[in-house]
Amino acid sequence: MEEITQNDWTLTRYFMLYLEEYETAVMADFHLGFEDVMASRGLSLPRIQKKYILSLLESIFEKYSPKRMVIVGDLKHEFSKNMPQEWDEIEEIIDYITANSELILIRGNHDNYLKTILSRRGLKLHNHYRIGEFLFIHGHKKFNFEDDSMVVMGHEHPSVSIRDDVFAVIKIPCFLVSREIIVLPAVSPYASGNDLTKGDFISPILIEKHPSFDVFGIYENDIIPLGGLNKIIHSCDI
Repeated sequence: MEEITQNDWTLTRYFMLYLEEYETAVMADFHLGFEDVMASRGLSLPRIQKKYILSLLESIFEKYSPKRMVIVGDLKHEFSKNMPQEWDEIEEIIDYITANSELILIRGNHDNYLKTILSRRGLKLHNHYRIGEFLFIHGHKKFNFEDDSMVVMGHEHPSVSIRDDVFAVIKIPCFLVSREIIVLPAVSPYASGNDLTKGDFISPILIEKHPSFDVFGIYENDIIPLGGLNKIIHSCDI
C-alpha cells in the first residue's frame, strides 16, 4: 500500500508524513550536496539525489497538494561550509517547493551555513516550529516539550533489518510511531540509516525517553506495518 492513515495523519511511501487537517507535508534529512562532499574526499558517486528528491516532491504535490511543507532538518550535508552543489541543488529544491506551497525549514545539525543560502530567498531557519499539537524539531539535541505535544523529528535515519524466508537480510528505512513521537525516515537515498535492530538510538531525545515504537517500513514502493520495534529485532519476515 502507498499510505497508512492513523488518526489525523498519514504515513506515505514518499518518505513523507501528511497532516490532513493542516494540509501539511513533513519530510526530513535531504542531505543535498552529499555527492559533492564525497567527491571532495576522493569518492565519486553518481549524482542522483536531486533528481530522486524532485521526483518524490512531484508525486507528493500531484497526489496530496499540500499547502505547506515542513522539512525537519538537514536539508544540506556539509557541516563546515556551503559546497557549490549544495547552493545549486538547495536553491532548485526550495524554488520548486515554494512555487507550490509555503515552506517551513527546521535547523538540523548539518545546517550550520544554510542561512546564507536561504537569505537569497528570504526564508527563515527555525530551531523548532509548532502547528496545532504537532511540534517539529530535528532531534539532535535534548528538547523539553509539553506532554500534549506530538513531536515530529528526523535525525535518527531509522531503519530495520528484515530477514526473509530464505534468510536473506535487507535493511529498509522506516517510520517510528509512538504516542508522543513520530520519527521520519531520511529522504536521502545515500543515508542508509541507523539499523535499530542492531544498535541503539542516536537522538538524545530517544535515548532519554526510550519510547515504545511501532515500525512502518518502506519497501519496493509500499509502506508496510511491521509491528513493535521490540518484537521485530532479527525476526520479521516480509
